[in-house]
Amino acid sequence: MRIPRTGLAERRRLQGLSQEALAERLGVARTTVTRWEAGDVEPLAWVRPTLANALLLTLEDLAALLAPPDLGTEVGTAVTPVPAPASAQPPYPLDDNELLDVAERRSWLASLDVSAAKVDYLAPAVEWIIDQDERIPTVDLQARARDLRSHLHPLLRAPQRPATAARLFAVAANLSGAQAALSLDQGHLPSARAYAAEAFDLAEATADPDLMAWARAGQSLVEYYAGHYREALALADDGLAHSPRGPHAVRLSVNGRARALARMGDKVAVDHAVGYAWAVRTEHPDPETPLTASLTATVYCEPRAAGNAATAYLALGDTARVEQYANLALDTFDAEGFTGPQAMTRIDVATALLEPAAGDVERAASLVTDAYRIAGAASFPVRQRVAEFVNAAASWEALPAIRDVRELMSGYTTEEGVHADT
Repeated sequence: MRIPRTGLAERRRLQGLSQEALAERLGVARTTVTRWEAGDVEPLAWVRPTLANALLLTLEDLAALLAPPDLGTEVGTAVTPVPAPASAQPPYPLDDNELLDVAERRSWLASLDVSAAKVDYLAPAVEWIIDQDERIPTVDLQARARDLRSHLHPLLRAPQRPATAARLFAVAANLSGAQAALSLDQGHLPSARAYAAEAFDLAEATADPDLMAWARAGQSLVEYYAGHYREALALADDGLAHSPRGPHAVRLSVNGRARALARMGDKVAVDHAVGYAWAVRTEHPDPETPLTASLTATVYCEPRAAGNAATAYLALGDTARVEQYANLALDTFDAEGFTGPQAMTRIDVATALLEPAAGDVERAASLVTDAYRIAGAASFPVRQRVAEFVNAAASWEALPAIRDVRELMSGYTTEEGVHADT
C-alpha cells in the first residue's frame, strides 16, 4: 500500500527547503525525494544520517517520522500482510556492505540528471546563431554566444548520462565553431584559432566523423586568413579523411583545399579539388534554402561553392574562371542580401580584372566601389580583400578611377600585423 509520508514533507518545508534543494544537499535526484515523501520507497541506510542532519532531527526522530501509521487500529479494519512473490527474493543473501554499495551506485545514477529539456533549449539557440551569421551584426551574435556559453559550460562539467553527454558536447562544438567564425569576422585571429581548436576537441569527444569534419573546416578557414596555407590545407585534408563524402566534403574541398592550393600555385590540384566538390554535391540532396549559412550543418549550396571557387582561381590569375564562378554566385548573394559574400565576390572579380589579360581597370574600380557601398563597415575577410585590391592596383594609381577608390578605402584595410598578401 502506498502511504504518503506527509510528516517528512512538512519537516522539509519547515526547514525552508524545496525538494530540489534537499536533493542537492544529499547528493540524490529530486525525484528520489519525491518518492520518499510519496511513500514509494524509504531512504536507504547510507543517506539517513545526512537526511536527519538536513532536517535537524536525530536518527531516532527520523525513523519515527518515516514509520507508516498504524492502519489496524480502526474497528473492523484488518490488515493482512502481503508476502513478496518468490521471484522478488534475491538469489543469494546480500550483506550490509553490498547493499550500501548498490544503493550508492543507484544514487549516483539517479544524480545524472542534466535534463533533456536543457539540451532541447540550447541546441536550437546555437543553431540560430549559426543561421544568423552574416545577417545580424557580429558583435550582437558574439554577446548572445557568450551568454549561451555561460549556461552550457557548467552543464558540460556536471555528471551526465552518456546520451545526454553526446548531445551536449555536439552543441558545445557547434557553439565554439560559431565563436571562431565570429572572432575571425572581427579580425581576432588568436581567439578564432583557439575557439576553432576547442570546437574540434569537443567534436572529437562525440566520435561523430561529420562533426569532426565540420570543425576541421573552421580551423582550415582561420589558418587560410592567417596566411598559413599549408596548415589550412592539412586541416582540410584531415577533415576529408574523417568524412570523405559527407555533407562537409564540399566545403572542405573548395573552401579549404582549393583556396589553399591556389595560394601555393598548384593549378592542377585546384581543378581537382573544385571538381571533387561539385561531384560530392550531386550525392547530397539540394539544401532547403537557396543560400546556406556559411557554417551550415548541411551540404554547401552551389552559390557558396562557386564563390569559393572564384576566390581560388583569382589566386591563379585565371580571370575567365573567376567571372564564370562569380556569375553562379552573385545573383543569389544579392537576392538573399548577404552583404559579406556580395562584397567579397565583387572584389574578387575586380581584382581579376586588373590582370594584364583583362585590363579593365574602370570596371574593376566600379565593382570595388559597389562592394564598399554594400558592405559598409565590413568584416575582416572583406577588409583583407580590399587591401589586396589596392595593392594590385598600384600600377594604375595615376588613373582617376583608382585614385577615387584609394581615397574611398583610406583606413579601410586589414588590422595591424596582418599583411595584404595573406
